Amino acid sequence: MMGMRIASLDYDENRECRGRSVRDEKQISTYILSFQIAEKLLRIYQGGWKISGNGIILKLDGLTQDLVIDMESGVISYGTVTIPFMNRYSPAKGVMALAQELSSDLNLPSKEDVSDLDFLFKVFVKLVEVFHARCDLRILPGNADGEWEIRLGEEGPSGWLSTDFIAENRFGEKMEISVWENLRAEKVATYLFGFNRFCKNFQCPIR
Repeated sequence: MMGMRIASLDYDENRECRGRSVRDEKQISTYILSFQIAEKLLRIYQGGWKISGNGIILKLDGLTQDLVIDMESGVISYGTVTIPFMNRYSPAKGVMALAQELSSDLNLPSKEDVSDLDFLFKVFVKLVEVFHARCDLRILPGNADGEWEIRLGEEGPSGWLSTDFIAENRFGEKMEISVWENLRAEKVATYLFGFNRFCKNFQCPIR
């Protein structure tokens, strides 16, 4: 159950959008690629996931330990083995080939079947792909159990999303995003961004 939010009284979309501030391109790329690699590994192996601090922690089926992707340093770890992945990515190779290479280097069980992954993580990946570079969007653990915070920048405006798919923005509005589950993930991400009213260029779907 999510707690009560206090609405912002001084809401200025142009002032609050700080996505164009100067940021390190390598850090931006590392954050995005971390989510993309996690998505591919979840498609291959299936299993659970969580986000903690700067890490995406994967509990993949058939593995005895957690696999950790560090979104800041650009390394992936399994047990005592740690591998940097940023310098190994190329557009020609693509993310799936990179994920399979990392799986081999980490001595993960060989598996070729690619399965779908859960709706929530698909939406998170698209949110990051579309809005991290331009808007500095970040996904963080929320204050309540089973809650995720969607924030712009380190101290920017936030929205929240629970594991039962209830989105809540800082204006106290709530929406069950499972009604969008049959839409493409990028469209759901855009709707959710608009619902949080982070930017005047993306309409809130309930207004």
